[in-house]
Amino acid sequence: MRKLWMTFLKDAKLSFNGLYFYMEIGMALIFIAVLLFVIPENFESSQKFYVAMELEGTDTDAVQRLMGSSDDVTVVDTRFEIESAMKKDRSAVGAVIKKNENKFVYEMILQGYENESMKNLIRAGIEGEVLSHIPGFSSEITVRTLEMNSENLSDRVNLIPVYLTMNVGMMGLFIIAAYIFLDKEEGVIKAYAVAPVEVWQYLASKMMIMLMMGLITSFVTVLAIVGFSINYLYLLGLIVAFNTFGSALGLFISSFFNTMVKAMGVMYVFIMMMMLPTISYLMPSFNPVWIKVLPSYPMMFSLRELMFENGDQSYIVIQIGIYLLLGLLLFIAANHRFKKTLTV
Repeated sequence: MRKLWMTFLKDAKLSFNGLYFYMEIGMALIFIAVLLFVIPENFESSQKFYVAMELEGTDTDAVQRLMGSSDDVTVVDTRFEIESAMKKDRSAVGAVIKKNENKFVYEMILQGYENESMKNLIRAGIEGEVLSHIPGFSSEITVRTLEMNSENLSDRVNLIPVYLTMNVGMMGLFIIAAYIFLDKEEGVIKAYAVAPVEVWQYLASKMMIMLMMGLITSFVTVLAIVGFSINYLYLLGLIVAFNTFGSALGLFISSFFNTMVKAMGVMYVFIMMMMLPTISYLMPSFNPVWIKVLPSYPMMFSLRELMFENGDQSYIVIQIGIYLLLGLLLFIAANHRFKKTLTV
């Protein structure tokens, strides 16, 4: 263990003198700044509705009573004002209300990107609002919530699991491979064939460097955004497990190539696969079975459970165990590969 510790200290010193360590710190600080000063606590989900009424006298008063009062509905004087407001707010819609042959006519003004389903939804919303004001009208719609006491994260906190997964899982994979290929080009790895330090100690030292980076950037980010409202012992376990897996995967991939250029194709495929579950995380309606087996899927959702006040702790512990085991198996395979290729 003394040899491993000495190797780690040497690699740590080299890392502090290199670029990758400060890139990681810089990216973490940029992410924190974006979350705190650019991204709101919660995104505004309401849609502005602008209305111009080309009516006279009592008809105007009748339509206004039907619309009621709402912060999302703005009455303007002309169609031109609607179009000007919609150019400034690309999510807004508008309507011009006229009267033709003693009937009210609604002329919808849309942005142009809406599909048929969205158009039908907007039309149904307007028709439903009008119908709801007819005397004797009663709604037959019933709403049933499956999870009555489900917790919701703020939009800002909800992005943290995505960042941590990408930072710990993907960046660890990429940067450790960069370290390995740099050492390969300089002949450092082949020197371990006759050095007193064994290959596994060299590889473990690289993984410890990645773990140090992952812990620093992850804890700084979570402390800055979430504070002390989560269980940091579980966070430590998740970061160690995921970082071990990502680093060991990077070692295993790099064992098959001599240069970074040759490995980029395979690494690009793995990185893209790791990014795909982000779609399901941000859009739960897209959640096919095949995407759930990708490594980053349980990474993101276990980190999200950690952010909840009453998250599923058993799920977190299970994922820690699974990824520690997978990381160990990948490390054993990578060590075998490197020892096998030392004399090649």
